[in-house]
Amino acid sequence: MGATSGLLIALYATLTALAGVGIWALFVLVRTAEATRSLVRHLDAGLPPLIAKASATLDTVNVEMVRVDGLVTQLEEVSDKVTSTTRAASEIVGAPAAAVAGLSQRARRFFSVLTGRRL
Repeated sequence: MGATSGLLIALYATLTALAGVGIWALFVLVRTAEATRSLVRHLDAGLPPLIAKASATLDTVNVEMVRVDGLVTQLEEVSDKVTSTTRAASEIVGAPAAAVAGLSQRARRFFSVLTGRRL
């Protein structure tokens, strides 16, 4: 009877230890669930205002991007007008200058023929 009762005592001690570990694991699980619930409550309270602020910021950025797009379009139009004005001014100034240059070249030739000097 001595060996059997020793084995039974060891078995009861092992079962008691396993039950203690199970109770401890259950206690830790409950604490983790409570912490998770608290975190979710905190996120539920803080997240909607944050999302609203982000949405308002994005709306403001979109409005500003539309305004900047309008400015860029206007700058492109002004640039095109400046280019065409510069081209027209160049043609207006360049044509008489070319005519004067051609006239002076012909005058030089004429005078060189009159004086008999070679250019």
